[in-house]
Amino acid sequence: MKNTQRQELAVCGLESVRALAAVRPDAVKRFFYTEERAREFGGLCKRLASLRRPYRLVGSDELAKLSGTAHHQGVVAMVDDAPPRPVDDALVASWAASGARIAALDRVGDDHNLGSIARSAAFFGWTAIVLGRDDGAARLSTSAYRVARGALERIPVYLDESIARFVSRCRGSLAVVGADHRGTMGLREARAALVGGGSPAGSGGSARGLAVVLGNEETGLSAPVRAACSSLVRIDGSGAVESLNVSQAAAVLLYELGPGGA
Repeated sequence: MKNTQRQELAVCGLESVRALAAVRPDAVKRFFYTEERAREFGGLCKRLASLRRPYRLVGSDELAKLSGTAHHQGVVAMVDDAPPRPVDDALVASWAASGARIAALDRVGDDHNLGSIARSAAFFGWTAIVLGRDDGAARLSTSAYRVARGALERIPVYLDESIARFVSRCRGSLAVVGADHRGTMGLREARAALVGGGSPAGSGGSARGLAVVLGNEETGLSAPVRAACSSLVRIDGSGAVESLNVSQAAAVLLYELGPGGA
């Protein structure tokens, strides 16, 4: 939940606030907690005291008001509601040089899905997540942080004008694989190409890094993004259902095509 007057965002959930306190405690502007959480977050309270920032023991109902959810798990930290870092050509070049793995979300609209994808990306060792400025696209919200369970403190999130623009930046630098249940290449084939030291078909043999693009929950990849991808990869299933939820598909793809899988 955002506090628009203070330009703050509520981060709640035990794992999310633990990660925040461990990775960037100085980002916390205000901190609220229940009695049962007081001892665990004593270190954060001491740090806030040294910075002359408020922290306070409150009831569960007050935490629900601050966070906009009953699933706060007894802790709410208020941080600056700052936008993600911007993507530029120099950043993409550095990713290419280091063989980075990037997850790009093309108009994925559900903040819960963003949080879930971030959790998978961090778990499987991916380098970064890229979002677009598209209307209705998921954002770094209280829900995204809570579902990510600390992952959004472990993997950086960047913002480009659109994912179509990001894919254009990647041309010749990163192999760009689009996730599409109608794709012409199976996931095993794509993984085999990466394991063999190459790139998925059509991506250009010189590309060292990889970007996987995941599309909107209802409409999938946009037409410009689909056309610009190096290849379109599908996840083959039993046929009992047509496709997976985008966060489920992301977990499979990020494992199979990640640093450990490929």
